[in-house]
Amino acid sequence: MHMLLLALSIIDVLVGISLMFPNFLGFYLGIIALLKGLSSMLGIPTSDIGIVIMGVIDMIAGIMLLTSFSIPWFWLLPVLKGFYSLVIGLGSS
Repeated sequence: MHMLLLALSIIDVLVGISLMFPNFLGFYLGIIALLKGLSSMLGIPTSDIGIVIMGVIDMIAGIMLLTSFSIPWFWLLPVLKGFYSLVIGLGSS
């Protein structure tokens, strides 16, 4: 489980970097972020508000990467979310 959380947190950081510096991975990371967000949204009845907020951040980031639309400061949210997940994942070992 820790390896999965590590992989997902690295993907979050890469999504943030791709929002800040558009690159060839943006389309693929956008699809992954959108799928991550959708999976979080499907679990809404059993999730707390933190999971829902993280899912919304993923969905917005995915849509932004897929459409090449960018909000200048939004890259910070997936990066912070990725570092938060990394710290929580490594701290719960």
